[in-house]
Amino acid sequence: MLHTMRHSGKLFALALFVLAGCNEFRHLPWAPSMTAARPGNASAIIAFVAPVYAGQSAISTYVVNCTAAGETWSARGEASPLTVLGLGNGVEYVCVVTASNAAGTSANSNAIKVTPQPDAAHSLASGYRQAAWVSGMSVTFPNACTMTVWPSARPSHAVDGYYLTPELTGEKQRADRGTHLTAVSAMPLEVTQHRGPGATSPMQFNICPTKAPVPTAVNAGAIGVLISGSVLFGAAEIAGHRATTLKDNAAYTFKNREGETITARFIDQCNGHPTPANAGNSYHYHGLSECVTAMVDHQNGPSHLLGVALDGFPIYGDKDMSGRTIAPASLDACNGITSPTPEFPNGVYHYVLPSGVKEHNASMRCYGGNLSRKELAIADSSGFCYAPQRSGQNNSTGQMAMGEMAKKF
Repeated sequence: MLHTMRHSGKLFALALFVLAGCNEFRHLPWAPSMTAARPGNASAIIAFVAPVYAGQSAISTYVVNCTAAGETWSARGEASPLTVLGLGNGVEYVCVVTASNAAGTSANSNAIKVTPQPDAAHSLASGYRQAAWVSGMSVTFPNACTMTVWPSARPSHAVDGYYLTPELTGEKQRADRGTHLTAVSAMPLEVTQHRGPGATSPMQFNICPTKAPVPTAVNAGAIGVLISGSVLFGAAEIAGHRATTLKDNAAYTFKNREGETITARFIDQCNGHPTPANAGNSYHYHGLSECVTAMVDHQNGPSHLLGVALDGFPIYGDKDMSGRTIAPASLDACNGITSPTPEFPNGVYHYVLPSGVKEHNASMRCYGGNLSRKELAIADSSGFCYAPQRSGQNNSTGQMAMGEMAKKF
């Protein structure tokens, strides 16, 4: 009898669990049904129909998730269709949609595959073909929406023979180690003869770019390439640091063995310098360079196209079509503005590098266009300015290692 009662109790508990589960299931909406996925430029337009049963309350939100290579991009809204932005052109995505009400979220809908494709009607190729790319620089257009640029390790203009560069860890201690420091971050520097040419790799740009709903912060490596052949970096020497490279400048004057007086600078008169040897020894800029604008601009005239940003939008100096200076206050958070330019007389969204600025807006602070995480990861590995040290290590001046210093600001 006792065994029978225990068995009955278990059955009763199981029945309550099942009933509770069914009740909860009745509260949730059923899965919606996807009907179409139309590819766009770095985007996909997803159409779907509402579920047959909405659950205990009205459906408040639909969420589309498109996944490729383990990464997921989403769009949220109240009705069909929804547009998922920031996708990679030529990449196949698997997309599903869910519905949510006050009780929770439904199961996934049926899946549909979609491969975004650039829209040649919005190509910026005509403007980029007009750019004064330095002679010998490889700039090709595989199709209407793709431009491949092979940067140069050294720019077309002159560079200094010596630079103050970050000390490299693991090297033999030098007698003058730690005697040269950057002005703000106190980064240890050493005098280095500029040797080259350095390392470069091709960069591919989507020149049918689209604006993103939310900007993306720039990476630590190259954020664009200029017509001189060299790449552009962000304003900060160390990502997230309060010190911009142009304010962190330092100089050291000495005599060489021949008795010549030489000045080695952290940043030269062109607002650029080479990366450390272990980062490729390639020259790059941290803001507007008069050495580059001199290649294309004239006094009292407009700024001409200086290069292309990683998201495909063009880069210019700070003069409008009338030759007037564009005030930084008129730019968006990424240094972007939509206005006519010599290469795009009907107007185009583009980035402005202001002259005489040494703050974080000296260079682009973010991307206004769509970029995939893969593109950012590749760019982030394209070089760095500082010499990374072991976490927590103190250098000879008592300053914290750069990684730890960045965390403080």
